Amino acid sequence: MTSRITLNVFSGRTNPSWLLSAKDDEQLTERLRSLQTFTDRRPSGIFGSLGYRGFSISREADHALGPMALTVHEGIADRQIAGPNMIETTGIEDWLAEQAASHVSPEVMAYVREAIARKVSLAYQTATKGAACPPCKAADAPAYDPSMWNVPNVQPYNNCYNYANNQITSTFAQPGRATGHMYTAMTCASVQPAAQSDGLVSCPNFTASLGPGQGWYVALVVWPNNDYHWYRQDNVGCWSHKPGPMPVRNYDNAGQPITDPKTCDRGPYTDFCSYMVTNRNVHIH
Repeated sequence: MTSRITLNVFSGRTNPSWLLSAKDDEQLTERLRSLQTFTDRRPSGIFGSLGYRGFSISREADHALGPMALTVHEGIADRQIAGPNMIETTGIEDWLAEQAASHVSPEVMAYVREAIARKVSLAYQTATKGAACPPCKAADAPAYDPSMWNVPNVQPYNNCYNYANNQITSTFAQPGRATGHMYTAMTCASVQPAAQSDGLVSCPNFTASLGPGQGWYVALVVWPNNDYHWYRQDNVGCWSHKPGPMPVRNYDNAGQPITDPKTCDRGPYTDFCSYMVTNRNVHIH
């Protein structure tokens, strides 16, 4: 078994993943041997942003060199298991981008190369405390509690759609899949009706009062032709989200609190589709 590479770039869809050839696995091993120890450990639970988040390298226990879990981004190799972080000096990120070219669309590849070239931030910072959040008009709005989502048996298996609907299904839920009306394109016109088939309802804004049992506000955005993403309004009035298998966070790509998903920094998710209302009876899978 060779190393598995995952390009961390999507939120709603499953990230592209592939096994290296034996020859490429040997090249990767040589590059990894050149890494130097880096002692500045970052706080857990805030790794990544919306859009490109680096490459993950994993090896199973039956690999000749043993198991490994490593994420490489912006010149930094960050161990996701016990052990030191590392500083990367061997061009691993660029090399992995070359490997990815045959596994993703030219549009996604162009975005990844551009993100690497401008050294897109991993957004390590947390949201500024004391932000002026808008009023929350939904009685059922969930509390912001990352602890129930950012744990090993939940985080990798639930995405932004799970989080927006506050349902841990561990199926990487997809709009419309539970009701047999899954989207057919990465556009607002396709993803939004799929979510409506699950029971979500479109609305013009998030200012109307929603009484007990009437649900809470969420918002749908799309990276045209490539992926979708969801936000939800928490009971404090500001919004939070979960970029794919990454940790839940309450800040945007600029590290700012999200007072309105329509105006926040969303990275490549440029199309704002709609505010919607979800509730505890919505069925997702």
